[in-house]
Amino acid sequence: MLKPGDTLVLIALFAVILYFAVKNALPVKKEEASEEIRGDVPDLLRREGFEPVRAREKVPLRIEFDGEHYESRVFIDYVARRDGKWYVVVTERERKPLRKSGAGLRDFFLSYYSIFQPDGILYVNKETRTIKMVRFDFQGLEPESKKLPVGWIAVAAVCLGTVLVWILE
Repeated sequence: MLKPGDTLVLIALFAVILYFAVKNALPVKKEEASEEIRGDVPDLLRREGFEPVRAREKVPLRIEFDGEHYESRVFIDYVARRDGKWYVVVTERERKPLRKSGAGLRDFFLSYYSIFQPDGILYVNKETRTIKMVRFDFQGLEPESKKLPVGWIAVAAVCLGTVLVWILE
């Protein structure tokens, strides 16, 4: 049998679980720098419809190999976005030429894609003022089925429990 406050407690519990499930499911918007990013590359990106968001990112890496730890880092020149998608921006460098072959492109760009998982990589040539889009398509791999987040399962269980309590009253 239900006591007078049981329904109120169930509704409050449902509201709290729903709040946390929705809060965790929504993307978190990071604070953006108030200063506009300036320079030739950001101007070129803007001209092509991209919005430069961050400049010169250094991502530290810790690598374990055969029980030993090594330190390294990956540098990207810019992060840009357009139409709700975001892109890693890499500028062409004379001392690091790009081999235009499948293996050369893979070796050069795959680390950026693997670490940041962007919607694409923008390869910028400052001399010719051109931007080339790089995307990866892994053929032959079946995408992992999307799993329902635990928060939504909890919300569904609470809803079902609440309905059952009301029906069985």
